[in-house]
Amino acid sequence: MDMMSAPVVQAIHNIAMEIGISLPHFRHLASTEAIRRIAQYAEAIGLDSIWVTDHILLTDAQTKRFGTVFYEPIATLSYAAAITHRVRVGTTAIILPYRNPKVTAKQLSTIDTLSGGRLIFGCAAGWSEEEFGALGVDFKNRGAVSDAYLRMIKRLWTEPRIDGLQFEPRPVQKPHPPIWVGGNSKRGIRRAVELGDYWHPTRPTAEEVEAGKSEIRNIAERFGRNPAEIGITVREPFKIDERLPADQDKPFIGPRSHVMDSFHRFKELGVSHMVVDLFYSTSMLEHETLDSMIQAMDVLARDIRPGL
Repeated sequence: MDMMSAPVVQAIHNIAMEIGISLPHFRHLASTEAIRRIAQYAEAIGLDSIWVTDHILLTDAQTKRFGTVFYEPIATLSYAAAITHRVRVGTTAIILPYRNPKVTAKQLSTIDTLSGGRLIFGCAAGWSEEEFGALGVDFKNRGAVSDAYLRMIKRLWTEPRIDGLQFEPRPVQKPHPPIWVGGNSKRGIRRAVELGDYWHPTRPTAEEVEAGKSEIRNIAERFGRNPAEIGITVREPFKIDERLPADQDKPFIGPRSHVMDSFHRFKELGVSHMVVDLFYSTSMLEHETLDSMIQAMDVLARDIRPGL
């Protein structure tokens, strides 16, 4: 499918919900072979996107959650783009204050160019005070820094010259790749409305998505935006298991009927794209294998996506 400009995509909510897969570039499955296998299989079975996550330095406590091996996301995404042809490639989410925004813009515009316009740029302000400290980055002012860096990235992608300097290649997608702004808080929603194309919360319940939509409607006018132009995409852990309870706080984990109801509910709320975690995000996914990931992807492509 050809990538449309972000404003056009945002305004379309009656199309099928799209489904993407987090690549295993961290935790117990992390390897070149795992990344290659999952990326190419996602494309082969008709899923819509593949995704990377951002951490650079981890504390001992964080390695229990993320594992000891964590491949750098932008380099990993470049590899994933090179071994695929159709599937979109995205970040969920680049922590904006961690990197010089001019370098981030250059790296990602290069990926968009080399991939033929397949990039989705997910970004966020970050949450790990320990990691900020280890990188020598100001944690307390991360919100203001994120705003400034995202503005700079957008300028580099859309303006012919910045301060008399040339920036090429600019992205294939015009005016720029879709920008998904992460953050479940009101500050994250404000950043999405002011500077992004989509609001991209992580592990929200249906009630939290509904509350976020209400907040978007409440503040859109302040930034000269039509709330209908702000899309909603989410990231959720996914596991169908008839032995597990139907828990509304875990909308995509549990019996098939519960999970299917959640997909339809989220689509009704306007969620247009879901990134699923199949090996991370909850203790229920700690022992997944590549084979179990493949099986879950088959269910998503064969049984779930066609009904959305």
